[in-house]
Amino acid sequence: MRTKENLRQLILRNASANLVRLAASGVVALFLPPFLVRMLPTETYSTWALVLQLTVYLGLLDFGIQTAVARFVAHADELDDSRQRDGIASTAFVILTYASALGFLGVALLAWQFPHIFSAMPTSLHGQARVALVLMGGSFALGLPVSVVSAIFVGQQRNKIPVSILIVNKVVMAGLTIFVVLRHGGLAAMGAAVSFANILSYGAAYFAWRAWAPEVKIRLNLASKSCAKQIVSYCAALGVWYLAMMMISGLDLAIVGMFDYVAVAYYAVAITLTNFVVQTQNTIFAAVLPASAVLNARSDSKKLGALLLSSTRYGMLMLLAVALPLVLAGKLILTVWVGRDYALHATLIMQILVVANVVRLSFLPYATLLLGMGEQGKVVMSPIAEGVTNLAASLFGAWKFGAIGVAVGTLIGSFVSIGVHFLYHMPRTRGIVIDRPSLVRNGILRPLICAVPFSLLLLLRVVTPNISTASTWFLSSVAGVGTGCLLWTFGLIGSERRKIGMSFRGAGWKVSA
Repeated sequence: MRTKENLRQLILRNASANLVRLAASGVVALFLPPFLVRMLPTETYSTWALVLQLTVYLGLLDFGIQTAVARFVAHADELDDSRQRDGIASTAFVILTYASALGFLGVALLAWQFPHIFSAMPTSLHGQARVALVLMGGSFALGLPVSVVSAIFVGQQRNKIPVSILIVNKVVMAGLTIFVVLRHGGLAAMGAAVSFANILSYGAAYFAWRAWAPEVKIRLNLASKSCAKQIVSYCAALGVWYLAMMMISGLDLAIVGMFDYVAVAYYAVAITLTNFVVQTQNTIFAAVLPASAVLNARSDSKKLGALLLSSTRYGMLMLLAVALPLVLAGKLILTVWVGRDYALHATLIMQILVVANVVRLSFLPYATLLLGMGEQGKVVMSPIAEGVTNLAASLFGAWKFGAIGVAVGTLIGSFVSIGVHFLYHMPRTRGIVIDRPSLVRNGILRPLICAVPFSLLLLLRVVTPNISTASTWFLSSVAGVGTGCLLWTFGLIGSERRKIGMSFRGAGWKVSA
């Protein structure tokens, strides 16, 4: 059985591996869009972004099974139950094979209706878009059963293996796409490049499984009805979460495409940067899920409560570290990244989406712990409420105000989400010892206090938009110093300050804790 210290080390190691994946994916995401927006006409890039977004919908056919496999593998390994582990993995593979077939059918139907759904799309792009959608969607559907292998490694807390495969996939995909565009290939050829990179990654996943996890058996004769019932029971509520997530963010670009097609490219650029906020948090807290499954197997509700408090505080600090530069210097970042025209149209959209995701992701640690405990069914009200609110507000906003209205709809939904979590779900959670006042005070307010100087700077820039560049740099420096002082005073707790002080003293510096 893992000790407390070993468990912390595993979380940190896997979170670090996930951050490496995020960094590699981020490099691709940073370099590919500016290349594409400069090489492709705006309408072509809009269509490409739509095709990419629609293929993401195939992830819904996972129904949360990948998360379930990771959780059950971690739980079974903790109890040294290889029969349960292999049964879950084999049954999940069978279920996802059927889901893959359903995905192929869905892609074909979507490609058939694509020009009718997005009637404002230039007719010259219809054929290319359909081919790209079939190739890319088909390859993503093919990868559904293969995702079981990645889930096994995550459950075994060996995240670096699937991370390495994903990094290679992203790099190859970006390289092939750039090659196609430089050779003046169309959307169909770009779709073929993505499809080829995906298939290569599936082969890599197979060889990784055979090399580093051969003890985990995936066989048809190991699949069982009892394991299927466990998976379905776990994923029933998780499937609702996935559907709600599609209403929260997955449909945004499609809604913009139906109501304000000319803004699709700008909204897609805004989403790309906003996703850094989302992916950073999701990547880090993916490492917490198996750890919470281990603590749940030990029935240690107090340690789960302590993990919730510390992870919420760290999560807010990381959210602010990623989000504040995007909000404060969004226009400058977009101008350098994709050019003045895109910055002019996408800055406000991005800023609203960043704030919305900071709000909703503040409760991600709580949701992740519940996933690890297998109690996600008890908190379906929040994603449902957020999803319905988001979809309704986004549709109305798109109809009245275009793309900016869709972003505002996301912001409205985020406040509904945390309200339901805090006021309805937390008081009814029994597996975790939760002190809600302490969670708010130490988990959320401590980090938010650190953001006060930059918040005041942002308010000043809104009130006095013509402030000089020199003054802006001076005030930014003051805000940075103020944030550092507040981080040391309020953001960190005493034991953390002492550890940092000891580290500096060991390096020959004197720091007061």
